[in-house]
Order: sequence, then C-alpha cells, then structure tokens
Amino acid sequence: TRKESSAASDVYKRQMLDARRLQILATFSVEGTMTATAAALFMTTSAVSQQLALLEREAGVALLVRSGRRVWLTEAGNVLVRHALDMAAMNETAETSMRRFRTDVKGDVRVSAFPSFSSAVLPSALRALATSFPELRVSIRDLEPLESLAELRAGRVDVAVVDDLDHAQLEGLEQVVLGEDELALLLPPAVREVLGNQPQLSELSDANWILDARGSSFEAFVRRLCNDAGFSPRVIANCGNLMVTMALVEAGMGVAVVTGLPLDQRWGEGEVHRLRPRRTRNVILLYRAASRDSPLVQAVISDLVVHASRFLNGRRPVLPLPI
Repeated sequence: TRKESSAASDVYKRQMLDARRLQILATFSVEGTMTATAAALFMTTSAVSQQLALLEREAGVALLVRSGRRVWLTEAGNVLVRHALDMAAMNETAETSMRRFRTDVKGDVRVSAFPSFSSAVLPSALRALATSFPELRVSIRDLEPLESLAELRAGRVDVAVVDDLDHAQLEGLEQVVLGEDELALLLPPAVREVLGNQPQLSELSDANWILDARGSSFEAFVRRLCNDAGFSPRVIANCGNLMVTMALVEAGMGVAVVTGLPLDQRWGEGEVHRLRPRRTRNVILLYRAASRDSPLVQAVISDLVVHASRFLNGRRPVLPLPI
C-alpha cells in the first residue's frame, strides 16, 4: 500500500549513510591524517573533521579515536571503511554495466604512471587516443608506483602503470604485463676510457653515483644492486628528474643506473650501456575489476598496450579483454 511504501521509504532514508562522507572516511584510512586526507580531496582540514563527525552521528557509533593531534580508526571505523570500499566497487560496477549499453566511447578516464613511462609512452598514446576517440578525456598523474597503487585502490585513478620493484600486493586488481624494461648503465667518458664499454657493476665500486630521488623504490633497488655486487655506492646526488641525471653523468660527475624506456630518443648511444649481468623490471598496467567491462577503460588499455610494445623488450603483451 501507499502507506507501507511511504514507511519503508522513511526507514531507508533514516538508515542511509552519506556516500560522500564514506568516501572521506575511506580516504582517511589510506592517508592516515586529517591534513593528508584534506589535501587528497581538495578540502580544508576542518571540513574533513566536520564531515567525519557528521558521519559518526549518522552511524551512531564512534568511528575515530582522537588523542591530541592524533586520530585513528576504531574497530567500527575499520569495518565501515570495508563497507565503503565495497559500496564504491558496486557503484563502479553498476556504472560500467550501464556504459555497456552505449556504443560511443565518451567520458573521463584517469591514468597514473611513473615518470619514465609518462615521458616515453604517454605522449604518442594520448595523441592516438584523441584521434580515435575525440570524446574520450584522459587525465594524467605522474606518480611513483606505490603512490599509483594507493590512488587506484582509493578510486582516484582508473588505470595505473607500475613496475614490480616493490613486490607490492596486487590482489583484487586486474593486471596486464606490458613488457620488460631493460635497465641501462650511464657512464661518463672518463670511466669508459678506464673500464671500457661493458664494465661489471662490481668494477664501479670506487665511482661516484647518481641515484633516483631519496626514498624512492628505484633508489632502493639500485642500492640493492650495488650491495649484491659487493659495495655500497658513494652517492653524490639524488635526482628524481632523469634529464638532470643524464646531464650530471654527461658532465662527468658520476655513473647511474636508469630505466631504458626513454633513452632511444633522449641520449647519444655512446654513453648508454647494458648492465652486466642484465637487469630488467616488468612494467604492469593495473585497473579495478569493476572496470573490466568499461569501454572507456578498455580503450585506454588497448592503446597503452600497443604503444608500450614499441619501447619495452621481452614478450609482446596480450590484451586480456577486447573492447
């Protein structure tokens, strides 16, 4: 009856938790602080705190423990975060299901990738996408692999290009191995004159080293390579910008291990050498399972697979699902 329907509607409204506030809570669980959550969501810290307080009132239980400036989730808060993530996945699945009834590829896709992939592969890939799908809008974020993974899980990017250097947990995500990136050794002329063009890594124990940005996964990886070769590198510079690293090596300031992705188009062949023994990393494209049937996401994946194959060695990747 109309009366029963109205009563059911009233109960539903009373029990509804605000979706936006649930997203804020889920973001807090990833970021860990009110300030970082506010920055990630382009809000003020006070607005985040206010919205979470309203969510606690809606839930009827304490979701956060506050002690001075420290704030963390209660057991109920962690449970609600899991429900919020499930709800976000269900919503994304529903939206994707509706897109299957559309024949056009029109809308927004957010992509993140580590810097060398962004500079080497993305420009030509985006140009091709713009030609094939003029109503597809692709936004790019230049992020380190672990940052990309966190943003993908938080729902703030749709496609993430990462590597396997961190051995991160990828459960619950769809994966496409784009190929192998063979790492390269950059040597200044003075070092080549002494050691030749194919030195063993162990022969560079007395050299000055230029490493990636301090704290990055690639810096840690190169340090492990050197340690495995029997020495700790004497670091004279940490550079997150590959062009700066190349310029310092060319100026004779030190040696560096770098990605092989952009070197064909950026540097003279005489300074780039293979590592001995050969070292590679897998470049992996990730997306959420809820996006599996999205024509927008699959259009982007198809394009990245094709363009990445021109830069990466190893087997040619196979797209898991046709668009």
